[in-house]
Amino acid sequence: MSIEEFKKLLEDKIAHTQLDYKPTQDKLSIPLIFRIYKKMKGGLLNFDAIKVAEGLIIDGHHRYIASVAACATIEKFASTINHNQIAFDWQDVKLSTIEYDSATDINYHNYNDAKRNGITIDEIEKMLSH
Repeated sequence: MSIEEFKKLLEDKIAHTQLDYKPTQDKLSIPLIFRIYKKMKGGLLNFDAIKVAEGLIIDGHHRYIASVAACATIEKFASTINHNQIAFDWQDVKLSTIEYDSATDINYHNYNDAKRNGITIDEIEKMLSH
């Protein structure tokens, strides 16, 4: 699946899925979501929990929307709202093709995801190459 095909999948999921939480970010990175999605579709189940408070995502927007796209479950952790956080509608969130993570960040996340799920980095990289 290409990034453009994945963007269409995300837009469809956002438009036609009852989402449990509202975003507090108005822009998300499609390449970042796509990496998480591929890992979830590849069978990885253990990710950092998303932080939620009063129906809002405080931390973990990319993980949450990847889990929605992959029809996967992600753990939630109760958090508190920062005084300057506001809710957006998912339809107003811009899906950017800009890569938010550096190569070092991507390697760090891959390492942690491999360790957390009891697999090797090579297995993660294989998931991401498909």
